[in-house]
Amino acid sequence: MSDERPTPTGLAGGSNLDQLMPVVLFFVLFNTIGIIWAVLAATAWSIKAAVGRRNRGLAIGWWLPSVTTYLLARAAVTIAADRELIDFGISTEAVYFGIGFATKFLIGVAVAVTILIGKPLLSWAIPKAVRLPQELLVDPRYTRTMANASWVIVFYLVLSAIWDVWLFNNSGFNLFFLARSGTNFVFAFICITGTLLYVDGKLKPIEGYPGLEKMLESAGRL
Repeated sequence: MSDERPTPTGLAGGSNLDQLMPVVLFFVLFNTIGIIWAVLAATAWSIKAAVGRRNRGLAIGWWLPSVTTYLLARAAVTIAADRELIDFGISTEAVYFGIGFATKFLIGVAVAVTILIGKPLLSWAIPKAVRLPQELLVDPRYTRTMANASWVIVFYLVLSAIWDVWLFNNSGFNLFFLARSGTNFVFAFICITGTLLYVDGKLKPIEGYPGLEKMLESAGRL
């Protein structure tokens, strides 16, 4: 039986610059002009990066319009709060970052739900980026491994959201922004590295598993 699944286009083209520039733009413009220009610049660059990924061949489907809509809505609510068109009773900064905190937490909850209903996020998301043999995808060990790996995502998102809220409430803006960016990067690196090693170790005994290096090459990460 032939495998007629579409060939994934991988994750290639994810630019480090596209990940860094929204952070830099927001920090610089917030401290020189104000939050509105910081929000507009960071939002514009993030949308440009998302469109660029699609143009470079990444099959992101519904992801692009969803992310674009979210970024525009977040910016619009922030601007409305700054112009006092909407009164949340908190600062504009709290509105902007609060939306991000809540989004991160809710995504973590959503990932947990995918695991609890037996369709863990990573079990169906990874094959969209990496071409894997069908015998691997139907093996119960694959689903079990991806469920455990998806729990790491839940752990990261929920814990980092709690940390973000605490840091925002207990530090000045510049300290919050820099500390949040740094600690989230380190925490994410540790979680990703540990999860990759775990997945590699668990999937090695399964026939058809190409190995971690091949998977990363297929995804455009090596």
